[in-house]
This record gives sequence, C-alpha cells and structure tokens, in this order.
Amino acid sequence: MQEARVHILVAILDWGLGHATRSIPIIRLLQRRNYKISIAGNGQSLSLLKQEFPDLMFNELISYRVTYPAAGWLLTTILFQLPKFLAAIRKEHQQIEKIVSAQKVDFIISDNRYGCYSKRVPSVFITHQLTILLPAPLKAIANYFNHQFITNFRICWVPDDPQHRFSGKLSDSKRLTITYIGMLSRFQPKDEIEDPELMLGLISGPEEQRTNFEVVLTGAFASWTGKSVIIRGIPKGSDKAHPQITFINHLPGSELNRVVQQAGIIVARSGYSTVMDLCRLGKKKVIFIPTPGQPEQEYLATELDRKKIALRVAQDQFNLPQAIQALKTYTGFEAINSQPNLLEGALDELVQLKQE
Repeated sequence: MQEARVHILVAILDWGLGHATRSIPIIRLLQRRNYKISIAGNGQSLSLLKQEFPDLMFNELISYRVTYPAAGWLLTTILFQLPKFLAAIRKEHQQIEKIVSAQKVDFIISDNRYGCYSKRVPSVFITHQLTILLPAPLKAIANYFNHQFITNFRICWVPDDPQHRFSGKLSDSKRLTITYIGMLSRFQPKDEIEDPELMLGLISGPEEQRTNFEVVLTGAFASWTGKSVIIRGIPKGSDKAHPQITFINHLPGSELNRVVQQAGIIVARSGYSTVMDLCRLGKKKVIFIPTPGQPEQEYLATELDRKKIALRVAQDQFNLPQAIQALKTYTGFEAINSQPNLLEGALDELVQLKQE
C-alpha cells in the first residue's frame, strides 16, 4: 500500500498582502517536496494565493473584522477591540480543528493567525514581531498576549537570519524558543534592464490607509516626467485610469518580479515582506513611507534610513522632487541571497516530529 503524502495546512493572516506573499516561497518548497497542501485564510490575501496556486485546496476562515484608524496608533486601536479579536481567534481555532479532523492534516504552518493551531498535530507560528513596539504600559499588555498566543504553537519560525539583520529588536525575545528560517521572498533576480525613469509605487496594507497612500502617490506621480506605475494591491479591484499614471490592481508574482526589477525608483510601505523583496533584488533607490500609526513599519523605515539604505518619509510630508534629491546620498539594498538551507532545515525538523 502506498504511504499517504504528508498533508500540510498553511494559514495566512489577511492584514495586507505581505503575509500571503512571504508565504509563497514556503508553499513552493512544500510543492517541490510533493507534500499535499491546503491553504486557509480570508479576504484579499486568500484571493492572491488562489491566483498563484489555483490547483490547491482552499478553506475560508473567519475574518478578524478589525477596524483600522484613519489616524493614530493601529495597535492601540486593536487593543480596544480585544474582546472581538479574542472571539474571532476562538472561532478560528474551532474551524481549524474541524479542518484538521476532516482533511486529515498532519502539520499546520500559520503566518500570524493566532487561532490556527491544533493540539493534535505539530503547529508552527511564523512572525518577525516577537516584540511589539508600543509605549508603556500598552507594550507590556500587547506583548503578554502576543507571547501567550504564540506558546499555543509547537514551534515559532522567524523570517530572518540569526543576526536579526532586518527585523532587529522586533524579533528579540528571551521568553520564546525560535527558529530562524532566513529571509522569505517570492522574487528571484532576472536579466531585466533597469529603467531609471520608471517610477513604481507599491501600495499595500489595510483600509483606510491603503486608499490614503494611493491618493498621496497619485498626486505625487502625476507630475513625474518619466513613466509611472502604481500597483494598487487589490486583486479584485475595479479598473482605474489616469492620463499620466498606469494603474494595475494586481500582478502575478512573476510579472511583479519583472516590473520591480525594471523600476528605477520605488515608493512603498515599509512592511517587512516588502523590505525582504526589495533586498532580494538589490534595489538601489527606495523611498519608504511607513503606514501612519504602525510602529513596526516606522521602526523598520527609521533603521533603514539610519543605515542610509532607503529613504524614510512621513506620509504627510512626502515631496517627490525633494525625496529624489535626497536619494542621491543613499546606497540602496545590497542583494542578499535567500538562505534556503535555513528554511529547508526548519521544515525537516517539523516533518520529523511526525515520527515522535
């Protein structure tokens, strides 16, 4: 009798597209190993993965239904929604247990979905944010719940190297045992000629700030004399036309890889997945506009600005000509090859748990 294939359920958080995009190299590795793969999630991130992997099995999970502030600190707003948040996690966990039982799942890999674990099978939690940056005492409260949730999982994977090259103090933790799996990027360097006159805007993140960012970039890019393209980050969005700007709702990974590599200047949010993607391609002229009220993105952008890798600009202070002038003193990203050995080794350790 032929032995059944290992079945791995990959669960993705729907807060922007970054959790989905950084899970793509993990899913591809699982495919190369000929594992049976199921995806669980909701919203735009699930739509993106359906486009990337149309032949896989998909499961719809409950939405966390978090409302996002138009201004102010995102995490502070989330803390006030904690009862609703906890209820969604409980419901999500019930859904996962049913999926594990009905579909005979062997392992779970959850990218930041706190309820996607099972006591019956080894479960992995992926995060680069073991330390949530907030003013005291909110920081203590947020990190207490963060660590409590993570301890429900057998293993915690951090997408960085052991030197914390990009996550910095975000991935510091003395309370949790973690495994570094290297930088995760769906991109691969290709033989594409960079066009110094091509300005590319990469929009991501939750509403209302996603739309706010699009408005800011539209106003700035309209005066650019070269070619300008904005990727809107909404796989199911309606078409949008502009006389000076090419708007694209969404591109498959391979097409986006090509456009990003061709772009001479990139303006984007400083989300961790975007940082890893641009580093993978060694992009030299990058302007990061962190999402207002997101301390994680503000920290990442500030650190990259301090190291003269990428320019950090506040959303309400963005002036395109000034930013382009300032970029002349920045070195840009040095292309860092992915470290598949770290991810391969972490996956080997996970699958070996089935033998215990």
